[in-house]
Amino acid sequence: MHLVYGRDSTIFYATANGPEFHFGTPVAVATLPDLVAGAKRGPQVAIAGQNVVITAVNRVGDLFAYSMNRTTRKWSTAVRINDVPAVAKEGFQSVTGASDGTFHSVWLDLRDDKRNKIVGATSHDGGRSWSPNRIIYHSPDGTVCECCRVTVKARNKDVYIQFRNWLGGSRDLYLAHSTDGGLTYAPARKLGNGTWKVTACPMDGGAVVVPETGKPLTVWRRENTLYTCVPGEPEQAVATGRNITLAGETTAPVLAWDENGTVWMKIGGGLPAVLGKGQMPSLAVVGKTVVCAWESDGQVMTATKPLASK
Repeated sequence: MHLVYGRDSTIFYATANGPEFHFGTPVAVATLPDLVAGAKRGPQVAIAGQNVVITAVNRVGDLFAYSMNRTTRKWSTAVRINDVPAVAKEGFQSVTGASDGTFHSVWLDLRDDKRNKIVGATSHDGGRSWSPNRIIYHSPDGTVCECCRVTVKARNKDVYIQFRNWLGGSRDLYLAHSTDGGLTYAPARKLGNGTWKVTACPMDGGAVVVPETGKPLTVWRRENTLYTCVPGEPEQAVATGRNITLAGETTAPVLAWDENGTVWMKIGGGLPAVLGKGQMPSLAVVGKTVVCAWESDGQVMTATKPLASK
């Protein structure tokens, strides 16, 4: 289990092993001046084979990768991912490791017209170098939602990118899909049947998981309601709140969210349970165990639960 977070301008990394998944003492990976670390803009971590990659963005708008091979346990120096400088100023970015050993990074990008669009890059060498950037989605109305997180998940050559669009005054979640490892993407499709007409940015982007077979499962917020949604099917309301995320299998997903300063978790068909005070939860599943990490009063909190729990 891997955990990464930012404090001031330092990127910290910790791992957990054993049945209880207690995290060891965090180590400082690097210092990135003016590190962005609030509202899930902070450092992100992904694993593919023996390689671990952390991505982080600074206030200038540059996105960097730090890579480690688990056999050497040595972190690389920073490698800039965006090939046009100072274009990731919103700070929302995501990274994933594909099961074929590659990494995919996506972010909100201001290149060309100073309007936010979805841009990505791919690494085939464990995060040490990155492909030329490609524009994956450019809203015909000029910009995607500027303050909502973007998420990328991959399995083999299938790559899915979820983001909040801004079309016709509606800020709805969309999903872009590549079947060739991120070389090309089909037109992004809206998720769910409803819509959300809103002038202010919700600052809430959701999450996606990709199963071994079948369609992915997405979670996201519309107004004050949280939904699960399989692409092409109606959305299903599961709770109220914000900052919903998920992990695990699509048949029995683990969900976590916050509402009024309290973090909740729901395992499969079980009832929601309170984890504690805080916000911005993140989830990871290893075997029959789920770990949730969240922010509370400037601290990183964690809770470990068996998947058999109700």
